Amino acid sequence: MRIQIIGVGVVGEARAYLAMQLGHDVLGFDPAKSSSPYARMVTKIQKNADITFVCVPEFRVDDVIGRLVQNEIKGLYVIESTVLPGTTRGLMDKYGVHISHNPEFLRENVALDDVMHPSMVVIGQCCPEHGDLLKKFYLPLSCPIVITQPTTSEIVKLTLNAYLSTLISFWNEIDKMAKIGGVNTAEIARIVRFNPRVSSYGTAFFGAPFGGKCLPKDLDHLIEYCQKIGMNPQLLDSIRDFNRKLDDNTV
Repeated sequence: MRIQIIGVGVVGEARAYLAMQLGHDVLGFDPAKSSSPYARMVTKIQKNADITFVCVPEFRVDDVIGRLVQNEIKGLYVIESTVLPGTTRGLMDKYGVHISHNPEFLRENVALDDVMHPSMVVIGQCCPEHGDLLKKFYLPLSCPIVITQPTTSEIVKLTLNAYLSTLISFWNEIDKMAKIGGVNTAEIARIVRFNPRVSSYGTAFFGAPFGGKCLPKDLDHLIEYCQKIGMNPQLLDSIRDFNRKLDDNTV
């Protein structure tokens, strides 16, 4: 297949690497980047592609989709970017084209390894035909491939990162308690992890707020979505507030 990547940053580079490893013809378009070891960089978006992956910051997704439509780019459009729930459906209605959502679950420092060995692939299909096309692309990978609808896949990405943020905040609260009580947080974590229901994630962050490009932003997005649908996300608000206070050393 001919795979086109719009936005060759961390996510786009990883997607290009995967496509190359799977034996596809890989094109990359990014005005800020002239070369890539995994994609043949082009100076304008190519009209003929089987799949065009949109891997740009979320605030640019609408403009990019509009540009693809305006230039009559053929094939399936796939949003990799983390967007607010309902975005993909809204863009399909706005532009009258088929768009799927395919969230990435990459860690920046090991993105190439993550993209080749994912724990799962989630496809928010616009239709069964395009869902099958994306499934065919990912089939060589040895992992579960879940096909759902776009709004579900958008929420899945935000939910996963909110869950990770929650674990970090939980252990930071325990760390605060342990220090006041004069005991060792790492020992508490080591003991409770003997229970198989307890995740080890978050037990190395004692006293450090969660940060980076994804966790704070995605928690904000999930809170924004909850408020948009008329829900008061008290737990998520508390996690964000606790993390901000920890970052400001006011906890």
